[in-house]
Amino acid sequence: MVAYLNNNCGAEEGGTMTQNLTNETILNLARLSVGRLDGAWFMAVAKKYGIEAAWEMDVEAWKQFSYVMGKNIRKNLITEPVWPGSFLNTLEIAMNLLGMRGRSVSMEGNAIIVRVTDCDIQKAIAKAGIADCGIATVETYKGLAHGVFGKDTDIVVRHTKNLNHGDDCCEVMIERSG
Repeated sequence: MVAYLNNNCGAEEGGTMTQNLTNETILNLARLSVGRLDGAWFMAVAKKYGIEAAWEMDVEAWKQFSYVMGKNIRKNLITEPVWPGSFLNTLEIAMNLLGMRGRSVSMEGNAIIVRVTDCDIQKAIAKAGIADCGIATVETYKGLAHGVFGKDTDIVVRHTKNLNHGDDCCEVMIERSG
């Protein structure tokens, strides 16, 4: 990888390759790394402890990751969150970080509807054929909401369509109760 970056990012003799990396290139590497690390971690746990244990731990990891991400967003970016606007902004940040292309987010009544037609994590799961990202997706949205709005916030998340089940998109409905 270092040789590839040195040969393709314009690093000159004696310089460092990072001098010539753009923020977009670094962000793309980070996006790729998150997905690959998630998959590698899942496969390692599955190999040692079985698929069920890997799936349970993966869901727990996404719960924790998204909650901490939501808390950091609240601390550093959205210090006085308001539903639904602040959550829509949080989704935009998270989806950009995770490289979820082909996405649309809309409001339908009181529900936020997220539709994704191109997701690297979903593709990796489909390729491996060992799990379904629906449960982790639901818990990720709940974790983000709890991080931004507090753990006592009542969030209802339903995964209503799934690319891995043959649907035209992954669709998630998110509502705040009370």
